[in-house]
Amino acid sequence: MSTYMAMLKAPAKEQAQSQKGTALIEFAFVLPVFLLLLFGMITFSIALYNKTVLTMATREGARKGAISSDTGQAKAAAEAACTNLISFGTSSTPDIPEPTIVTNTKGDKIINVSANLDYTGVYIFSYIIPISAQTSMRLESP
Repeated sequence: MSTYMAMLKAPAKEQAQSQKGTALIEFAFVLPVFLLLLFGMITFSIALYNKTVLTMATREGARKGAISSDTGQAKAAAEAACTNLISFGTSSTPDIPEPTIVTNTKGDKIINVSANLDYTGVYIFSYIIPISAQTSMRLESP
């Protein structure tokens, strides 16, 4: 009986020894996919963060312009609120055109503040993602 048991155990031990490199091969196949997903999540998370900062900057500019009725102060406030933008090697300065004051159909004066940013991601996600935001507010003083 002991000879029979020895014969059964021997192939299992040889088979276990022959599969020592399979974990390394599987890791080599999974690692690029994992890194692609990781850097993709990081890139698009930062792009979403930059979109939020740009939106808040245009709101701040429109609020300042609605209170003061001055497009110069509105642009300065929007530019000052863009200090927290994140970029990788490229300029993180957004393009903020001069805000406009228009009159709507009800006769109210409205200030429009807009901003544009070309975000460049990291590594293989290094294509340009255009990000823009626009805010309109009614002027407080006529």
